Amino acid sequence: MKIIDIMKNSAELLGLSKEYEILNTTTSSSEETALENAEISKLFNLIKFSIQELCTHYVPVSTSQNITTTNKKNALSNLNNFIRINNVFKDGQPVKFKIINRNLEFAEDGNYTVNYMTYPEINSMFDEIDFLSNFSPDVIAFGLCSYYCLSSGMFEDFESFYDRYISKAESLKNLKIFELPARRWE
Repeated sequence: MKIIDIMKNSAELLGLSKEYEILNTTTSSSEETALENAEISKLFNLIKFSIQELCTHYVPVSTSQNITTTNKKNALSNLNNFIRINNVFKDGQPVKFKIINRNLEFAEDGNYTVNYMTYPEINSMFDEIDFLSNFSPDVIAFGLCSYYCLSSGMFEDFESFYDRYISKAESLKNLKIFELPARRWE
């Protein structure tokens, strides 16, 4: 499912009819113009937060990345959208590592495969979110609506959307881990 479809659903739930109409006619070539609308820009920024939270707490998304160490270290910032490490392998064998000062530290330099939890990168309203095929995207729409209401001072609406969001998100905890394709960095 595309980000813009979740944004449309959320705009409709929030009663943002003007923004819904703008989103409904937005194409990839007119995305920049649509994001000039303050409410659409707010929705776009908040959907990133909602997806990050969902992946951090409810729907694990796993990926792997090959790294090469220098001085027996590699910065965690080199791992795209890093949440936590699952395990690390060198030459197909698990290896021990430490995390010190936002660096992965190893006993020796070399090439390692790091398996870690992540969340998808969102750069455009037309990005496709692959892990949504496992469940209803309503959970993200409810999360987006709840954070929109919170940031807008609509506290009663926030509670209503947040309760629906948490209820749906909790039911996703039993899903299997979604795997993103491996990334290779040298």
